[in-house]
Parts: sequence; structure tokens; C-alpha cells
Amino acid sequence: MASPTYSASRPTPTRGATALAAGHKRLQVDIRDLDPDDFPDVEAWLSAPPCPTYCASGKRSGLKDYRTVLDGAVQLGDSQAGLGERDAYAAAYGRVSDRRTALVLETLRFAFRLPNVRWIVAEQVPAVQGIWEEIGAELAAAHDFESCNVVTLGADDFGAATRRTRVFLIATREHTPDLASLPTRGRWSCGRYESPRWHEANASTPFPKTSMAQALDWPTGIRINTRGDRRTSGGNEFSADGPAHSMTGNGLRGWYRTDLGKPDGLITPAQAGILQGFPADYPWQGSRSSRFQRIADTVSPMVGAAAIGTAAGIPWQDAVRRRIQDLYGHRGETPRAWQQLTLDGQ
Repeated sequence: MASPTYSASRPTPTRGATALAAGHKRLQVDIRDLDPDDFPDVEAWLSAPPCPTYCASGKRSGLKDYRTVLDGAVQLGDSQAGLGERDAYAAAYGRVSDRRTALVLETLRFAFRLPNVRWIVAEQVPAVQGIWEEIGAELAAAHDFESCNVVTLGADDFGAATRRTRVFLIATREHTPDLASLPTRGRWSCGRYESPRWHEANASTPFPKTSMAQALDWPTGIRINTRGDRRTSGGNEFSADGPAHSMTGNGLRGWYRTDLGKPDGLITPAQAGILQGFPADYPWQGSRSSRFQRIADTVSPMVGAAAIGTAAGIPWQDAVRRRIQDLYGHRGETPRAWQQLTLDGQ
């Protein structure tokens, strides 16, 4: 695609330094100050709003303001009929307890108003499923988008060495994407000529499972402590002989191998990046804590390739296979037949 790629966000020096070091062009501004009409060449809109107010590891204030955000999406949809975008906008941002919660609405604002956008992909934690559905319904109701899908994808189903589940909105203006080859743990769809409906999960994958031990070239039998001496209902350890638990910035910096203890067994940022699907030499910037936060915030490249390829109608499976082969050494191990997913995330 010839269009330039930008990343718009609230200015954060560490995040910007990592992106620049990796060779990505950045436009660092408060996204609320951008006018979509100023980007007539943009054909694709990728959105990953901040998740701390929605995710289980945060304070979850976004759940208390859920109805406010849903109402904001409806109001923004109505604004396309001339009812005033700014009024709808002000109502949403003015009523939430944390303004980050309402930033998911930027996905809808830009999807409506980018003059030549052809498809969008938006990512969030599973708690935002209902908001993506409402935004998809608004896009379809405006008769601008032919197909809107909300899919739940697990990173380990695409060969990543971590269990990370995220929900994606994939909306296309002029075509219906082929989701037959996309391993999904859940799918909801609607469209210009399609009423909202749920689909069966596509509960199989052509990609091999990667354990944490395989990814980091460790022997079998290693266990990872995630919470020190603290005990929770989910325990404070897991086996490295399967994909790693889903990573969070605050928690990840305390993970360590129980056979080595601290500090020798602490997980490094480079190792965490490998689990997520990045090369060992990826240029994460900033302090140890900020690097872990950046890693935990990312979409696994294999999952990103699948979501973007599906939306754009570009074959993506071979690119994913090459990445997991190059990163984890799975040469010759990709199964010919699709493997059944474990839908409970274990």
C-alpha cells in the first residue's frame, strides 16, 4: 500500500523512542486534536486505544463507564446524519471518570471521517467486545462499510509463545473479507446487508504451538514464578513447557525461573519480546520497567499480520509461518492438518 503509515498518540517519549529506533514514522500528538479530513491519502486505519481502564490488571473504571461509551458510539453514529459530532464527543469525554476510557471512540470517528479509508482494524482487551460490536453496527448502519466483524484471537493459536487473547474489530468498506482461514475463539458480524449474528468459533489452527521453553531454548521442566510469595486463585507459578501466561507490564518485570531464583532467573526484556513474537535484538528503549510495559502493550506480529492481511485481502499465512520458523526454529514442524484450539486459553 502506497499510503504513509503514521502513529498518533499522546506524546510518550519512551514509546516514541522505541518506534523510531525500529524505523517507524511517528506523528506524536493527542489524537483528539487531529482532523481526519487532513489525511486524504490514508486507506487503512489501525487503532489500538489504551486498555488500562478496561483490563483485568487495571482498576477497570472503564466497566463503570461502559454505557456512557456505548451511548457515545450511538451519538457519533447519529452525528453522521447532522446531529453534531462535537456535541456527541463532548458528552462522552465529559461523562467518563477517566478520559482514556472514551478514546475507543476515536476508532469510530476516524472510520467515519477519513475521506478514503477502505478498511480498519482495531484491537482491545476482551472486555471491549461489546463496544466493538456497537461500533461495527454503527459503521454498517451508516451504509459505509460492507462487512464488520469482531473476532477474538489468541496469540498462541498463531505460533506465539504466549497466551494473549485480544478482540479485534475488522471492518471493510467495499468487500467481504475471507475469515475461513483465521483461527478464531469467537466471532460476531454484521454488515450493510447483514443483520448482526454470532458464528461458531473457527476452533482449529494450522500453526504449531510454541512453549516458552522452546522459544527461549530452555530445558523441559522449568517453572516460572509470577507473583513471588503471593498466592491467588490462579496460583503464582506456571510451567514453561507450554505457552507463557499473558503478559502485563507491571507483572512481567517480576517473573523469574524458580530453579535460578532472583536475580539470576529474572526474565529479561529481550526474552519477553521473543515470547510476544519479536526478534531478540528488537530495539526496546527506556528503563527496564518501561521496556516491559511496551512489550506487554504490543500486538504479537503474527496476530497483527493475520488481522491486517484478512482486512486487506492479502495472503498472510506464509508470512506467519516464516516468522515462527525464523524466531522459534519450527522448520518442518508446521502440521499439514489444522490442529484443534484449546478455547479455554489453557
